[in-house]
This record gives sequence, structure tokens and C-alpha cells, in this order.
Amino acid sequence: CDATGTGPRSPEAPVPMDRTHRLFSAAFILCLVALCGAGFLHAGENPPETGLKISIQPWKEARELFRGDPCWLGGDGASSVELGDGRVLWLFGDSFIDPSGSGSRHNATIVRNSVAIQTGYRPETARMSFSWKVLGNRPRAMFREEGEDWFWPGSGIRLGDALLVFLVRTGWSDNALGFEATGWKAVLVPNPDSTPTLWGMIPLEKPATRGVLVGSASALALDGFLYAFGSDTKGEAVHAVRWPLAEAAAGSLAAPQWWMGPDRQWVRNLALNEKPVPVFQGGQVEFTVHYESDLKVFLQVQTLSLLEPCLAVRVSPAVSRSWSQPACFYRPPEGASSGLLIYAGKAHKVFEGTDLAFTYAVNTTSAEQLMNDMELYYPVVLKGEILVKRHDGRPEPCSGSEAIPAP
Repeated sequence: CDATGTGPRSPEAPVPMDRTHRLFSAAFILCLVALCGAGFLHAGENPPETGLKISIQPWKEARELFRGDPCWLGGDGASSVELGDGRVLWLFGDSFIDPSGSGSRHNATIVRNSVAIQTGYRPETARMSFSWKVLGNRPRAMFREEGEDWFWPGSGIRLGDALLVFLVRTGWSDNALGFEATGWKAVLVPNPDSTPTLWGMIPLEKPATRGVLVGSASALALDGFLYAFGSDTKGEAVHAVRWPLAEAAAGSLAAPQWWMGPDRQWVRNLALNEKPVPVFQGGQVEFTVHYESDLKVFLQVQTLSLLEPCLAVRVSPAVSRSWSQPACFYRPPEGASSGLLIYAGKAHKVFEGTDLAFTYAVNTTSAEQLMNDMELYYPVVLKGEILVKRHDGRPEPCSGSEAIPAP
């Protein structure tokens, strides 16, 4: 395939098997500890009833959108960005690319990130076109490395004519793992309506990291501000920053307003020794936050933890108000299989035919299984329906869903 996934290219020598295993093992362990959270968070046994429930079912048509390219053979992360005019950007982390189109991961190269453009909102008729960069005859990451550091995509947002993408900077380290998430980067794409391989990418000036992976999780525009959510490097404490929309759209991120708790609210210039105040604890590096206008609440969706790999949700009436405790609303069936890892749970509002779509990633501790089992490492897509109590106080039918706790 060429870099836009539009047809096979002449075969190149694949990455040797042992190198493929080493590359993926590095990403896998980092995901285990850094990106998926090392804390053992659990949902309450009997969360208080709010009348809000989420009913879930598999969505085959949406799932197949990610499996139709013979050269893009899976990637994790799966963040979505509405581009307008029926186009959606998908951002992926480590991805298998087989330029020969053989459909085998044994012939694939692993790149640190890739993207896709979804055209159309109905999964039954939508199209998905995957893209990555090429150097010589070899696939390369869409967002290229800097020295020995590489980038996994966080979140993105369309702001007028431009696209803003937040990236998680990762590098080798002398710690027990050998590498770690060390910070964040943001790039402005001035021509997001072009084919991704033709995008311009302008690195933006940013403030001191302060131990926060800004934008690693979610970005949204609301009430004249761009809000970006991100965790600390351990994937535990979740922080929020914001910029006036006009500044963000112009690529000016150097002076964000940090959430500093209910007493101080939003503070633009922190003292050098100040640390931002979390909006809540027990997060992940990867999650989503979005506003449900009909319900007038924010929903935060994540995979709960490694020991309890359910999709979980928090609710809040405002970004800066207290958030509820997380509640599980779906338990992936893959969680019953030994050796499988479930992570990167997210919500998406980019498909017609459902209230919300949800995705999560399924990985394995076995490199051999990953290379041979083509059911793994593609986004799993679910169709979600938000249900509320009827006016007579009785709940609507909600098979398999669990109550969401009150904020």
C-alpha cells in the first residue's frame, strides 16, 4: 500500500521477528504501567441511582470499518476528531503496517502512530482511509520522532480552518521499564482538509509540563474556551487546562489557565513551584470527556483499571464541579480470557444510528498470539444507548447496563 492505504506496493523486507517483538514489547509494557494506569481502582458495589444508564451492544458494521484495509493491520488508542462535512479523523498509537498488502503481521512494520479519515457517519456506508508517512520504501509514523523520543497521539480538535493535535512524548529511560512518558507536544495542522500525508505540521510553543500530559485524553470547545484534559505521567491524577478559543485557534498555547480548585478556579500564570490541582483522581492517560446537551451533564469514559477492565463513566454538571465516582457500564467479554489486556476505553459521537459509540483496545501478553490472531489489536466498537427513568419513576429496560453514580 502507499501511505494513504490505497493499494499494495512492491514488497519490502519486513521488520525481523525478534525486532518486531522487542518494539511491541516496549510499547506493551509502557501501556501496562504508564498508559493504562498502575493503580487498582474499583467501582462501588452499589452506586447511588441517578436514573441515567447506558445500554450496550456490539456494532459489527462500525467494527468492520477498521478491518477493511489489507495494509493497516491494527492499532490502539483510537481517538476520534470531528472534521466537519462528513469527515472524521481517527488517531492511533502503535500500528502494524504491511506495505505489501499480504494481510500478515509477520510482514508488517510497527510505526509509533498512524491516522485514518472516516468519510460518512453511517457505518454501513462510511469509508475509512488509513495514512502514515513513508521514508524511502518503509512506513514511518505520521507524527515523526524527535531524536530518540516518539509520540503517541492524545486528543485533537478542529478549530476553524485548522486542526490542533495533542501528543504524548515518550522516551527511553534508566528506570525499571527502560522508558517513560515524559511530556506533551501540540501541533497545528493548517490544512486538515487535505490528504493527511500532505498535512503541514506546525509545532506550538507550550508552557512548562508541570508533570501533566496536557491533552493526552480529551479536548473540547465550550463557552468560548478550549479545554484540554490530561493525566499525570502515572496516569492517575487528572488535570484540566483551558485557553480562550481565539488564542488556541491561532496556535497560541503558551499561557494556559490551569484549574486550581474551587477556591482559586482558573489561574493563567502559576508560580514556578505551584502544582495544578486535579479535577479528579483515578484516571487513565487515555479517556474521553464530552458534553451531553440533552442531559446537561459531562460524561467521562475510561477503562477502569487493569484488574477491573470494564468501561466506566463519571458524570459532572460542569468541567470544574465535583465528579461522581466511576461506575462500570460494560464488561468486555475478552476480560474472561487469560493473558488479554483491555485498555483505552473511549466514547465517540461520530456515528449516526446511536446515542454514543464506544471503543476499547484488546492486546495480549503473548507476542506470538498478537502476530497470528487477527481478532486482536483492532478497535472494538460498541453501540450505546443512554436511558433515563420514566416520569412515573420506574426505570426503562436496560439489559446488561449498570447505574451511574451521582456527582
